[in-house]
Order: sequence, then C-alpha cells, then structure tokens
Amino acid sequence: MVIYRAYSLNEPCSNNVTEYNALLISLQVAKQLDIEFLEAYGDSQLIVNQVRGTYEVRNPDLIPYHQVVIELVLSFKGFFIEFVPRSQNLEADALASLAADLAVPIRRQNTIILLDRDLFCVKNNLYIEQSYITESSSQQRDWRSPFIDYAVHGILPEDPKEAASSKRRSFQFYYDLSLHILYRRSYDGILLYCLSESEAKQTLHEAHDGVCGAHQPGPKL
Repeated sequence: MVIYRAYSLNEPCSNNVTEYNALLISLQVAKQLDIEFLEAYGDSQLIVNQVRGTYEVRNPDLIPYHQVVIELVLSFKGFFIEFVPRSQNLEADALASLAADLAVPIRRQNTIILLDRDLFCVKNNLYIEQSYITESSSQQRDWRSPFIDYAVHGILPEDPKEAASSKRRSFQFYYDLSLHILYRRSYDGILLYCLSESEAKQTLHEAHDGVCGAHQPGPKL
C-alpha cells in the first residue's frame, strides 16, 4: 500500500529548511502509524548526509531541525536513510510539484490530500506541533485560504484578478491568530464565523433536518 500525501508550507523558507520539514512530517506520520523500523529516502544529498552524520551541519538555521530529526530518529527501533535522485523517484517528485498523475500508472486513480500547515516550531531542540492545519482538496481550494494567507503572511494569489479581488475584499474579514478562525465583518460590526463548504453543508443539515426543521421547499431554503 502506498499513502500519497502532499504538504504546502504556509511560510516562505529555504530549500534546505523545506527538506527538513518534509522529513520531520514523514517521521511524525510514521510514528502515528506505530512504525518501529523505518527506511527513508530523500532527493537532498545534503540533508541525507547530515542525518547520516557524513556531513557536518554548519548552517545555524538548520542545526535545530537536524537535532530534532536525530531525536525522532532515535525513537525508532531501526532507522535507515538513503539518497535517491529525483530521476529515480518520480512519484515523490510528482507530488512535490502537485502533479502526481504524471507518475502513477495509466488508468489508475489516486486521491491526493493537500494539507496547508505551518513550519515546525523548533525551540530548545524540541518541536512544538502547530495547531493550525487546513485541509484542502487539490481540485477545489478552500475559499477562505486567500484571505487567511493575506491576513497572516501578506501573500496574494498568483492570478492578478483573484489577487486584486482578495486585496479589495480583505478589509471585510478578520482573522483571529489565537483561535485560527476567519470572521467576516457584517455591516453592523458583528463578526460572522466563516465556514468551509463542507462545514456550511453540515450546518444547514443540522439546522433544517429532523423534527425541528421548518421543512421549507428547496428554492426558499
């Protein structure tokens, strides 16, 4: 069985920090699956050799990530990591570019789960898991994402029209960093909780289903 996962980091960072975050996420997933003996493969020769101890870690930005990786690695009963060039790891390379269909066999379908998440917060050689994780489909992005990205990171969509629309409408929204909730300011100043499409459907279902429902016809509802 192959589990396909692609992650998009919410913060800009160097390629090496990205590689370390990818390894940390993979190690964390393996721990959640109760895997005791793990083989890891990566296309970054620098990161692989640093984890193996062949290369010395001199970049101050990478030292905390390297130390946390080593701590997680030691928690497995057995661990092995090896360098694999991109040309020999097409499926992982396709996932990295969000084009997994280029790598999977013909006439086979795979569902890719795209998760937006923060960088690992490394402090005192310990990582603190960030609570904000937004699930998104590779086919349909959460409508709230552009407003959250602009409010938190000042990032606008690549499409010029969408970027202009998001920036123009951004003043209507408020993002609570502590609760990780997006609100829309109503005309009377009340903050309205913004729901995803699935949450909205569930809310409508709970509000209008059962004996408490108004049983209104479809168009009126």
